[in-house]
Amino acid sequence: MDINYQIPSLALLWVLAALLLVILPGALRLPPWILLMALACMSWRLLIFQGRVSYPGILVKMVIVFTALPLTVLQYRAQGVGLDAAVCLLILGVVFKLLEMQHKRDIVIVIILAYVLIMIGFIYSQTIPAGLHALLSVMVTTGALVALNRDNARNNFADTSLLAVQLVLQSIPLTLILFVLVPRIGPLWTMPLPVSSTKTGVTDEMTPGDISSLGRSGELAFRVSFEGEAPSHERLYWRGLVLDFFDGQTWRRAGNTLLDYGMIRRYPSEFRGVALGEPMDYDVILEPTQQTWVYGMQLAAVASGDIVQDRNYSLHTAKPITQRMRYQLRSWSDYQVDLQLPGALRARALQLPQNDSNTRSAALAQELRAASSDERDYVNRVMRHFREQPFYYTLSPPLLGESSIDDFLFETREGFCGHYAGSFVYLLRAVGIPARVVVGYQGGEYNPFENYTMVYQYNAHAWAEVWLEGEGWVRFDPTGAVAPERISQGVEAVFADQPGFMEDAGFSMMRFRDTQWLNTLRLRLDAIDYAWNRWVVSYDEDLQLAFLEEMFGENARSYVVLALSTSTALIFTVAAYFLLRGGRGQRRDPMTRSFLALAADLEASGLPRRKSEAPMDYCARVSIERPELASAMQTVTRMYVQLCYATPEADSEQLRREFTLALQALRRRVLSRARRAGLVAVSTFSRQR
Repeated sequence: MDINYQIPSLALLWVLAALLLVILPGALRLPPWILLMALACMSWRLLIFQGRVSYPGILVKMVIVFTALPLTVLQYRAQGVGLDAAVCLLILGVVFKLLEMQHKRDIVIVIILAYVLIMIGFIYSQTIPAGLHALLSVMVTTGALVALNRDNARNNFADTSLLAVQLVLQSIPLTLILFVLVPRIGPLWTMPLPVSSTKTGVTDEMTPGDISSLGRSGELAFRVSFEGEAPSHERLYWRGLVLDFFDGQTWRRAGNTLLDYGMIRRYPSEFRGVALGEPMDYDVILEPTQQTWVYGMQLAAVASGDIVQDRNYSLHTAKPITQRMRYQLRSWSDYQVDLQLPGALRARALQLPQNDSNTRSAALAQELRAASSDERDYVNRVMRHFREQPFYYTLSPPLLGESSIDDFLFETREGFCGHYAGSFVYLLRAVGIPARVVVGYQGGEYNPFENYTMVYQYNAHAWAEVWLEGEGWVRFDPTGAVAPERISQGVEAVFADQPGFMEDAGFSMMRFRDTQWLNTLRLRLDAIDYAWNRWVVSYDEDLQLAFLEEMFGENARSYVVLALSTSTALIFTVAAYFLLRGGRGQRRDPMTRSFLALAADLEASGLPRRKSEAPMDYCARVSIERPELASAMQTVTRMYVQLCYATPEADSEQLRREFTLALQALRRRVLSRARRAGLVAVSTFSRQR
């Protein structure tokens, strides 16, 4: 074992640079004390190399470990033993290993762990910048591996960097082939990660003012790509959840409709109604929400086994969405559903608070109903009431009291979409017409560079569904009666100049939209990110199969598996062939073949060279056991090492001739003495000559 191994200075700098590079992305995620401890260990390692301090003793190591471990447990005690805690412990273990690197094997372990940390980084982020950072980290870590294994004569920064870059670039084509062709049995990265509340978007409860808070966020909610022409802006209603229980202040879901009613539909023949017109197929990439529901247009048919549809036509996943999720849906813009309304659903759609204090609103509902000819006429009168009365659409509505519906309809008359949807549903329920609140998103921004629509958190919206005899559930949006430009043009057209709109988005996106070239740059960058997420991050089994079938036909999967099996077997066969031939003298360079022939002659005379013995070590042993050969052996070995391992300038033709003559003279002496001693063994190298 290399007890006295001294790591080359350049190799140490490469190792420290690689570790620093792979740890930096976690600067905002990791506790500050862990980063400080990592920097302290790196500095200590440099001081050890310079001889200013010694390696830490066993007591110091125990203090460090038994301090870091409890701190990590306390840091993540609320989350439990999760991914973050495991990553922190791994980082601490790697930087602690720096303090005891005394053998080459220890350094190799640190480098391998750096590669592991690069892979772990993709669990947290799969963006293009994260990919570029990972590529740079791989190059630097490979540079550390190269610097560790090069001789000092060629170990300079430029040569090491060039070789590391070449090695990584040469591996990219094979990586791409394996990425595209190796059969997928699941997503690459599926670890559950906590998501901040600013990214959870629409929730399963709605209190007046909740949705308006999302208008302050410019975070992306999801992207949608349609097959064919995209619907107009006013038709882009992205259905999320149905809220059918009202306690006087908050709307929420009345129980778990997925468990209560269960049965899931996938295609229009199974709908409880009629799907009309042509279907719209579209592809959605949803940002992580930490929730279990996803979004689609009205009457969405599920085309993925990972999504189920509940009795209220909301779409759900089995687990919270902690990573970007891609799914395909089919919707119909014209439809009729639930032409017959079951009693349980009807009761939910008529529920009102037990101690309802909104007496003025109830009286208004009765007045409008008395003047209406039927239920459809009454609904139109309520819509007209919102349109004709002085209601205002605002991002910062005033607070409401206990009688929230009365306060809004008769006092403040200022509200966001949640105010209008909630009060509208209340007025219908007050006269016995089934109605419910639906929350989701409305609208989106079209990106012409990749032909898709971007839906942001500020597009969050609430509207109403009304059940009418012979029509089923029908969508009504009272917000459109108060601010029609919100539906036809988007929320930006209404709130662009209002304080608070997208104030949480940092450097406001509205400034990019106001400058043409900046807005074009923003859309192009988002289009690149969308393509990356669609074809790389979301490259799953379904997308792989579709791609392979387009390239190779219907039996693509079988062909690819056969091709991969054959090529893998061929690669291992070729590798085994060259590895087995690697030990033969014919593959050696002329200098090495000559030196090995000398070693074979010495072995025939009773001085075999050990497998792990370097030329200089072998020379020292021969000189001790055969003093009469010491001078000649040392001369030959010194010239051989100089020719093989020194700088190219030292490799001259004159030196080669001198080496050849000296080696031949030494071999004659060895063979002559062996013959005189009666030794008859002749080496393979001698026979070939």
